[in-house]
Amino acid sequence: MLNAALGPVMSRYLGRLESSAAEMGLIAPKILQSNGGVASPRDAGALAVRALVSGPAAGVMGAVDLAMRAGFPDIITFDVGGTSTDVCLIENGQPLIAHQRDFHGFPVRSPMIDVHSVGAGGGSIAWVDNGGFLHVGPQSAGADPGPACYDRGGLEPTVTDANVVLGRLPPDALLGGRMPIRAELAQRAVAERIAAPLGLGVEEAAQGILTILNENLIQAIRVISVERGFDPRRFTLVAFGGAGPLLASALATELGIANVLVPPSPGLLCAHGLLVADMRADFSITRIGGLEETGASGLNAGFAELRNRAEAWFEQEAIPVTGRRIDHAVDMRYRGQSHELSVAAESGDFDEAGVAALTERFHREHERVYGYAPGGRVQVVTYRVTARTPIGGSAPSIADAAGSIDATATGIRRAYFPVLGGFVDCPIYARTRLPLDAAITGPAIIEQMDSTTIVLPGQTARRGSTESLLLSVDTV
Repeated sequence: MLNAALGPVMSRYLGRLESSAAEMGLIAPKILQSNGGVASPRDAGALAVRALVSGPAAGVMGAVDLAMRAGFPDIITFDVGGTSTDVCLIENGQPLIAHQRDFHGFPVRSPMIDVHSVGAGGGSIAWVDNGGFLHVGPQSAGADPGPACYDRGGLEPTVTDANVVLGRLPPDALLGGRMPIRAELAQRAVAERIAAPLGLGVEEAAQGILTILNENLIQAIRVISVERGFDPRRFTLVAFGGAGPLLASALATELGIANVLVPPSPGLLCAHGLLVADMRADFSITRIGGLEETGASGLNAGFAELRNRAEAWFEQEAIPVTGRRIDHAVDMRYRGQSHELSVAAESGDFDEAGVAALTERFHREHERVYGYAPGGRVQVVTYRVTARTPIGGSAPSIADAAGSIDATATGIRRAYFPVLGGFVDCPIYARTRLPLDAAITGPAIIEQMDSTTIVLPGQTARRGSTESLLLSVDTV
C-alpha cells in the first residue's frame, strides 16, 4: 500500500531530477536506500518504500567507512540531532539488517539497516510531571522557536539549555560564532521550569536533565545490543550529529564502552555516507521446507534462481564483471517457531558438508541471540541474495596541523563536572588546529563549527591519522 502511494510521486520527482542532471552535463544521480546502498533513480522510484529510513542509513554507512579506516570493525553508531537519536550496531563492518518494520501501522517487508530511534536530542524539552518526576522528551522545541537560549521565543528548557547552564556549550554563540545565544535565558528556563518545582539549584537541575537523557540513551543502546545478544562493552561508540560528541563520553562510561570515535565533521557524516555507499540490490524468495528435506540440491536451486536475478540487475546497470559481488543468506527457524533468524550462507554450491555447516551456524546464532539452542529440526524459510558493487570515492587526504597542543587552546571556561564536585576551570581547544597524535586529558572541551566534544575527567582524546578523535574512556 505504501509503495503504491509513494511510488508514482517519487518516480516523477526522480525522473525530473535525472533529466535536469543530464541537461547540466552531470552524471546520473544515485539514490540512497534503507539498506545502506544506492540505487538508480529508476529502481528507487519503482520501490519507494526502500528509501523510508535512508537518512539514518546514510549516517550508519559513513560511520562504517570512518571506523573501518580507523581500525574499528565493531561499532555502535550514536547519531544525535535536535529531535531524535538514531543508534545501530555494526559487527565486523556489517550493520544489522531488519527485514520487516512498521511505519505508522503499515508493515514493510524489505531489507533495511536496523536503526533504532528515540525522541531524545539537543532540542528535547525537559519537564516535571504532576507527580514531581523529571522527564526529558519526547517533545522537542525544534529549530523554531528552539531552545530558550536561542532567544526566538522558546520558554521551555531543553538539553541544549542544560549544557549552556553547565558550561559545556559556550555562553555567547554557537556554530563557530555565527549564531548568537543568551545564556541567561537558558538559566531562567531551567530555574523556573525545573529547579523551582523540584527544589533544586539551577546547576543540579541542569545536571538532572542530562542524567535523565543519558538513561533514555542507554535504553536505546540496549535495544540494539543486549536485546539482540551483543555485549556493548566490546564495541566502539561512533558519535556524530550535532549533539552526539557532546553526550557520548557520559553514555560510554555508563555502558562500560572503552572507546569513542568522533568523526572530523560530526554534523556532515550522513553526507559522507552517501558518497561511500555501494550500489546495491536485494533479492529474495520464500520457500518453506525442512532443511533435511530441502537438502543441498534444494538450497542450490533456490540460490541459483536469485543469482540469475542478480546477474540480470548487474547487466541492466552496466556494472563490469570485475566489480560484481553477491552475498548469500537464508532465514531459518526451528520447526514450530513463528520467527526466523537470518544466517550467512556460502557463495558456492552446497554439498552435504555445507548443509551440516549451515545447520550448525544456525544453532550458534540461535544460542547467541536467545541464550539457548534446542537442537530440533530446522526449517528453511527465505533465501536472500544481495548484489553490490563499490562506487564510492576514496577518503580525502588530511593535511597535518603543525604546532603544539597549547597553541590550539582558545581559552578557559567554567564547566560543571559532578565527579569533580561542581564547576572547574576547563580548557577549550579548537578541533581544526589539533596536531596529529595530539593527546588531551580531561576535563576538556573541544570545539568546532558543527559540534562540541566533551572530554570527561579520567578520559583522553587523541587525534588520529584519519583526523578522527579517539576518546579513551575510563570505565572503572
